[in-house]
Amino acid sequence: MAILRTLQVLAALALAADARSIKVDSRCRNIPGDAGWPSEKEWQYLNATVEGRLVATVPLGSVCHTKGDFAAYDAATCATLGEPIRGEIMNPYFQNVTCSAFTPANDTCALGARAVYSIDVRQASDVQAGLKFARQKNIRTVVKSTGIDYMGKSTGLGSLSLWTWNLKTINIISNYSSPSYKGSAIKLGPGVIAGEAYAAAAQAGVRFVGPECGLTGIAGGYVQGGGHSQLSSAYGLAADQVLEWEVVTPAGDYLIATPEKNTDLYFALSGGGGGTYGVVLSMTAKAYPEGPVAGGLLVFPNTNATAYWDALESLFSRGPGLVEGTANNVQFAFTKDTFLGFSITVPNKNSSALNALIAPFLGDLDGLGIAYQVQTFDSASYAEHYVKSYGPLPYGNLCPSYVNLASRLIPRATALDTKANANLISTFRSIVADGNFTIGCSFLDVQNKARHPNAVLPAWRDALSYCNPQSTWAFNDTALSLAAKNTLVAKHIPALEAATPGSGSYLNEMDPLYKGDWKKTMYGANYNRLLKIKRKYDPHHQMYAKFAVGSDEFSIDQSGRLC
Repeated sequence: MAILRTLQVLAALALAADARSIKVDSRCRNIPGDAGWPSEKEWQYLNATVEGRLVATVPLGSVCHTKGDFAAYDAATCATLGEPIRGEIMNPYFQNVTCSAFTPANDTCALGARAVYSIDVRQASDVQAGLKFARQKNIRTVVKSTGIDYMGKSTGLGSLSLWTWNLKTINIISNYSSPSYKGSAIKLGPGVIAGEAYAAAAQAGVRFVGPECGLTGIAGGYVQGGGHSQLSSAYGLAADQVLEWEVVTPAGDYLIATPEKNTDLYFALSGGGGGTYGVVLSMTAKAYPEGPVAGGLLVFPNTNATAYWDALESLFSRGPGLVEGTANNVQFAFTKDTFLGFSITVPNKNSSALNALIAPFLGDLDGLGIAYQVQTFDSASYAEHYVKSYGPLPYGNLCPSYVNLASRLIPRATALDTKANANLISTFRSIVADGNFTIGCSFLDVQNKARHPNAVLPAWRDALSYCNPQSTWAFNDTALSLAAKNTLVAKHIPALEAATPGSGSYLNEMDPLYKGDWKKTMYGANYNRLLKIKRKYDPHHQMYAKFAVGSDEFSIDQSGRLC
């Protein structure tokens, strides 16, 4: 995006709209070219209202193309986009590959499904102005902070985006006090990434529940979708930590939502999905005293298929004993060739305790004749442990990128049942068999953590693990990537669901083409309550997102309009 080009692009698109003036169904949101699309003068008025912070979208790949309204070919700049991709990394599918750095230069560069304009939000009045304008002009609205988003919730054709990246509040509160909580807390704006927040917390001598990826905007979709963490077994999910939300509703009301005030909105924002009930300006969550953390790594290859998959079966059967009733977390990934336990986290203990914890499983590996490498280490704080596992700050080394990905919560009961566990491992084996998919998992226990009532999917409380089957998106081979996506949706997700009946999925980590019962899978028993809250605060469904509560009341027409 480039603010310098805002008025130029505003003018070009407004003139195009005036020239075509397409009449559409009044139930549909307007897009460029429709008779109801705002004029240049109207966009300029909005730009003035938000103090010149209305930004016209310019696709990142525009420098790689010679054709189209956004073409700005520059060979040298284009070459840098693959070293590596520095933006839009999760959106090739959602943005229709309409201006890719990896397609021929003479392909047309078009806006695709990207937002047409964004407001660079700096204060509540910016959000209020944007929502009012979009409501009056019948335009789709999306919310974006970092854009780490597997389902395209933060983008949409013909939309006005409320871009909260520059809401960078970080405030460590040593004596937060409310009727339900007294203690340390951390207040974060939605533009604060995890790496920035971890550094600030470490300096203040506290820790908090946050993501593994240092680039994730914590107060955005991460917490609003539930939010898992290396510290979840110690304290709960990220949504369980929330003390206060500062939010602007679709009607333009500025509200504070807590367990005692606007409790329905608090409930919905804490695990009921992002981009749905309002635009968050800040979130305040619990913080905890820093302390020692033991960590570890474990790697072993598949040199004997029978032994390798028996080892995975043993690991899952021992999973409840590794984490249940403890603060422990075990994160690992495996392919058909290799197992990598890349982060074992044991808060408030030392490496001797960790060695004792994993000794029974290492004995299983010895019994199976599997050669393995294991390393354990001690850290003086969680911040130090995080850097060893996922550092360096602020961005870290484990972040979502260009992948096809889904998720499934694995119940403890499945792992503890010999037959069900064997079936689960057989399903995993089938998924990775062709070498195109990796499975990443985490063992955790969030069943009995202190929390206020919230909208987190109830299946989390019965889960031993969440697992993500995933494959890499090949920018230079869209057909191959789409084939893998179709395999994930049509074959692998149904197989995992069959192996874990009655469970669910993490609503932040699902494929946008999912064909199952998304209400049950992502929201469970909370859905009807959330729908009532949605209708209360957003009766006209101004905020729409894929698989968000109430989203089935809309559809996308052949031109990409939201109707």
